[in-house]
Amino acid sequence: MESSKDIDLLLIGKTGNGKSALGNTILRRNLFISKNSQTSVTKDVKGEVSEVNNRVIKVVDGPGVGDTCLDREGAVNLVLNAMQLAILANPRGYHAFLLVTKFGGRFTEEDKETIQILKRIFGEHFVKNYCILVLTCGDNFYSDENNTSTFEEWCNEQIGVFKELLEECNHRVVLFDNRTKEEDKKEKQLSKLIEMVDNLRWRDLRYTDENFQKAREAREKLMVEAKKPMVREETMNETSLIIQKLQWIQENVDHKERLSHLDGLQKRATTLYDKIHVEDKGTGALHDILHTVNSIQVTITNEIEISQRVIEEKEKMRKVEEERTQTFMAELARQRKEYEQRLKQDKIEGERRSRLLEEYEKKLRVLTEKNDKDREDREKAFQKPFEEESRLQRKQLEDIETQYKAAKQANDEGFFSSFAKKITLPFRKLFGIED
Repeated sequence: MESSKDIDLLLIGKTGNGKSALGNTILRRNLFISKNSQTSVTKDVKGEVSEVNNRVIKVVDGPGVGDTCLDREGAVNLVLNAMQLAILANPRGYHAFLLVTKFGGRFTEEDKETIQILKRIFGEHFVKNYCILVLTCGDNFYSDENNTSTFEEWCNEQIGVFKELLEECNHRVVLFDNRTKEEDKKEKQLSKLIEMVDNLRWRDLRYTDENFQKAREAREKLMVEAKKPMVREETMNETSLIIQKLQWIQENVDHKERLSHLDGLQKRATTLYDKIHVEDKGTGALHDILHTVNSIQVTITNEIEISQRVIEEKEKMRKVEEERTQTFMAELARQRKEYEQRLKQDKIEGERRSRLLEEYEKKLRVLTEKNDKDREDREKAFQKPFEEESRLQRKQLEDIETQYKAAKQANDEGFFSSFAKKITLPFRKLFGIED
């Protein structure tokens, strides 16, 4: 049965930082397998318990990961699953998380990013509310002949990422020498750790599965971001094919036949957009990719609207021109008939009649040519706004293709690979995954 004095701890740290050795030191028993190795000893979450100074202490050692064959999505997935197991391994929750790192190691921006990602796994305030920083390899500190400072003074002298982390966890930091044989030193470092845990306990807070579930949204976004390079690459390939098809339609298919081609292409773009939307899971992590595909959808929609308007307006124009032509031809026939009647009434015969008819027919040809020229001018005036719209459409598509080519070139040069490393580097660094 649980006592109010019981302590539950979760170790978080990279393989090789001494997590297992720390667990053994805290429990005063060799229960965890401790090896000085960069490869994982076990991938399973393991919990052990011991009675120390009349208090039951449970330590859960989160798995160190040393696999080199994991892809970026797999690496993140493994970490999330491991942390889920760690939380489930102790249903009553944890009084403290022990962030385990080696003394003497340099804290970098990658370490800072590691903490940010851990916040997305466990919740924004987990460092502030539950974390204690534990520096192992304390024997290196004590054996340094040039070191004249106390550990507290050394901590106060630190700057940068380590200082920020120290301030965030309210200066909860302990130096552990897991190799010492001195009972007094063992007792002092353990007592200091327990004192810090008790200070956290006084707030009557535990990190439980309920806390973990509250951070689900951030973890889902993290998982989506891990898949982003793969989604982006697949999107780029499909985008290229859609652009190619749309350009072919613009250059080779008249407006009347375009609609069926464009309708199929729009369905294709919509399918791509919906697929990415599902992958995004409402996190917004794939917003830029969705925006790119949406730009293509808008371009296709505009192309469809232009073709529909051209077809409708052409039909209207055809009817108007047909009426004009009928009216014009009827007028020409009327004038010719009147002219022939006048010639007959005036009894104009012979050469003069032929000459007058020739002059009249020339006049009719001029009128006909003028009518044809007017119709041609009306056709050009009709086409002009649509040609401008089509030009703008082609320009928009060219811009999209330019963006695609730039992204593709960056991808070929390893941009997305670098992006993936940036996302997963904190995990690889914290859990020992090598490049």
